[in-house]
Amino acid sequence: MVAAVQFQTYTVEEFLNLDLPEGQEYELVNGIVTPMSEPSGEHENLRSELLVELRLESRRHQLGLLVHPKPVLELGPKDTRKPDLIVINRDSWNRQTQPEAVLREPPSVVIEIVSTNWEDDYRNKPLWYAAFGVNELWIVDPQFTVARYPKRKNPKIQEPTISIGQLVPGRSILVEWEYEFESFTGRDRVKSRFFPELDITVEQIIAFGAGI
Repeated sequence: MVAAVQFQTYTVEEFLNLDLPEGQEYELVNGIVTPMSEPSGEHENLRSELLVELRLESRRHQLGLLVHPKPVLELGPKDTRKPDLIVINRDSWNRQTQPEAVLREPPSVVIEIVSTNWEDDYRNKPLWYAAFGVNELWIVDPQFTVARYPKRKNPKIQEPTISIGQLVPGRSILVEWEYEFESFTGRDRVKSRFFPELDITVEQIIAFGAGI
């Protein structure tokens, strides 16, 4: 008989006070401390440049929005997530992060950049963020890893794609809220409710990965 593996579980408060090894980022998933995978250089280029672009857009049009990389979102008593980017109202950020940089109320936008864990990005994260109350979810799928991991991609996505979902009431009795997605490719200009005058195409965003 195989002995059951015992996992130490934590609350979010306990997790935030753990002395974890440096050089690795973690999330708390169902109470279990879970290491996050290391992103590629292309992934980090895209994330960094998109952050700058959206910050400039907010300042240009005086939207009052802040853009932050990998903040801690407390989704529940035993769950945290660290999305690639968030967009949040300045007043909400300042109010929530006075004691510590942990968000217990949803930001306006979450942006996730797909790498090899496409099932999480397309199946699980929309459920988590919708339940948390995030109004807009971007799934940026640059397909940077397809050449190395051809089987680790969403089979429905055949070219670099950005899907932007708006939070709507659930159409099933199983979920209270869900996202209604619109997908953009190539020279399509992405459409965001929170950046209504944003003038940038999918091609331009994907090119950020190469440092362009």
